[in-house]
Amino acid sequence: MRRFSWARLGLVARGFAVVGSLVTLAGGIGFAALQSPTASLTNNTIQSASADLRIGTSATSFAASRSGFDFTAIVPGGNAQPTDGHAMWLKNYGTANLAVRVSIGSTPINTAAVDLSHVWLVITRQGGGVPQTMTVQSLVDAYPTGLSLTDTLAAGEIAEYKLQVKMDDAAFSGAGAEISDIDLIFSASAAN
Repeated sequence: MRRFSWARLGLVARGFAVVGSLVTLAGGIGFAALQSPTASLTNNTIQSASADLRIGTSATSFAASRSGFDFTAIVPGGNAQPTDGHAMWLKNYGTANLAVRVSIGSTPINTAAVDLSHVWLVITRQGGGVPQTMTVQSLVDAYPTGLSLTDTLAAGEIAEYKLQVKMDDAAFSGAGAEISDIDLIFSASAAN
């Protein structure tokens, strides 16, 4: 039986190291020889969609702001007025479909102390829209975020809406009342 020799073990280890180095070197050379040159896709641009909501009181002229309407002859407990509604249009000048929201920018002038939670704004999209009814108080409270309308305005689309107002019997008591400086704010963000 042979005796263990450190010298022989060192010789065997060096032999494995040399063989391993040669295999690694040969593999590296072979890999480098089979490597493809790079391919480039250059000058790329990333651009977001745009959101640009405008309002009009006709279907042909739009701006960021328009003068509103006078809602008169509102009878507490009666039907929403005017019967046919005041027409307004929203146009999406952007490239993204928009989810539209509405709010009232500040508390209206209310000298008769009308309970704004009993005064209703009715917004109806023409062409099959469902009337959406929300209180003036909820619209004031919703600013600046707004309350969602139930429809989406597609990129480039013009939509006609009719606006009406109604009051509950509990809105006020007295000979008459007026609420003024009601600024309806329509805002929008990209619809997913």
